[in-house]
Amino acid sequence: MSLTALRVTLWGFTRLLSLSLLYSALWGCASAPDRFHVQKQFSKPTPKVGPLVTAEKALRLQGGGQAGETGVHLLSEGTQAFASRLALIANAVDTLDVQYYLFHRDDTGTILAWALWRAAERGVRVRLLLDDMEKRPHDFPLTYLDAHPNIDVRMYNPFFWRGGRAWQMATDFGRLNHRMHNKSLTADNIATIVGGRNVGDEYFAANQDVNFGDMDALLFGPAVGEVSRQFDEYWNSDLVYPLELLNTKANRSSDELRAGDSVDVAFSHLESSIYSDALVATKIDEKIKNGTLPMAWASVQVWSDTPNLTAMKAKDTGDGLVINRLLNMFDTADSELYLISPYFVPRDKGAELLTRKAEEGVSVTVITNALAATDVVAVHSGYAKKRDDLLQAGVNVYEVKARPNVDPKAWSISSSSSLHAKTFVIDKRWVFVGSFNLDPRSAWLNSEMGVLIDSPELAQRVLQGVDSLLQNIAYQVTWQDDDIVWRDTYSGETYDSEPDASWWRRAMASVLKLMPVESQL
Repeated sequence: MSLTALRVTLWGFTRLLSLSLLYSALWGCASAPDRFHVQKQFSKPTPKVGPLVTAEKALRLQGGGQAGETGVHLLSEGTQAFASRLALIANAVDTLDVQYYLFHRDDTGTILAWALWRAAERGVRVRLLLDDMEKRPHDFPLTYLDAHPNIDVRMYNPFFWRGGRAWQMATDFGRLNHRMHNKSLTADNIATIVGGRNVGDEYFAANQDVNFGDMDALLFGPAVGEVSRQFDEYWNSDLVYPLELLNTKANRSSDELRAGDSVDVAFSHLESSIYSDALVATKIDEKIKNGTLPMAWASVQVWSDTPNLTAMKAKDTGDGLVINRLLNMFDTADSELYLISPYFVPRDKGAELLTRKAEEGVSVTVITNALAATDVVAVHSGYAKKRDDLLQAGVNVYEVKARPNVDPKAWSISSSSSLHAKTFVIDKRWVFVGSFNLDPRSAWLNSEMGVLIDSPELAQRVLQGVDSLLQNIAYQVTWQDDDIVWRDTYSGETYDSEPDASWWRRAMASVLKLMPVESQL
């Protein structure tokens, strides 16, 4: 090696070592903040008067709900899901508890944040609990919300250093790989929305490029108290940190100007638009307050993992885990299992359960994303490993297309779509709606929540709605002549390879099938 080459090599090594020491020093400074003085807070009792109190009485009277039953209205359309959240926020008089995995800073996210701020301005206590996986430069606009005396923002299992996320993930992967996937918005401890949607344009059918077809449940009644209890458990967890402990350098005056500009831009995008017209057309606020919103009144259970999921799952504490409750429920099916999951990666135990139920004569149907529609190719590769076995056992499999053949107003206003709903129907009686994907990440890495509804009426409505959509939005996947065939349910055209998927996607899926990554999917 020449002297010059040696110098370059030594310089490069020294620079790498210096950077490593710098990052290590920074990481050393990013230890967990002292949360000794963090006070516990709990849900308040339901107010005696208020628009939502009156609404529940009217809805119960209209629907014939009995004591102990919870009213359920399923939100399958993105515009209705967004309008319902705005309605609960606008009508809250005492408290708002908001818990999400993702809260985007796009048009719908900005407007929802503005609505929370407006509620705080009229005296409503707002607690905003977010997972910290989503990158937000300088934590804006959360810092602006958190500065309001009636708003508290807390972060679940946060990055203690607000920069250098890749380095923190690499050096503290065991902790940071565990995320809060729960989703709920509760108003006055009397009404709540739980389900699969995060906050963002693509979840509320406001993104022109892609829409995530999803499902939420709007609830009135006793189950709301259970949602509030799980929120309190997370809010007061040792894994949750107030934003003010994590970010001590926020520029409040600058934040105010930026927040105002962001709101103006968001409203300008939506005003006089097709989307704005669709929001108004839902009349969801009016229907809630006058008691005409259709509700199914039923027994509802709230299932949620505890915040300290790592310790809990190390012990595998039986029915305390959402995954175990679901598998037990699936195993009780006598006639039909209907599973809708965008990320479907059955491991050996899950695949064995589904194939066994199919061989026992139970009609098992799985609906997931096609390779062209999924937003995570690695997930599709994990599912594809078990697809042959499921098909050969008689499991009915449908894969949602990236470009459904439907009226845009019925599915989305976007040019392409992706399934995001997590909904399961058992024996045409039980309906589960929540954040839980049938994959290892939901089972063992993320915390999840959802509601189990005992309602044959609602189950039938879900099955009819999905069956109708399947005729336009999916491929039916079958096993023919020792190979897989995809049949377009709309056109009848058949394919012998992943339809509409690019060569690159197919190649990536094939490579990933060879890699042992299922535990992280």
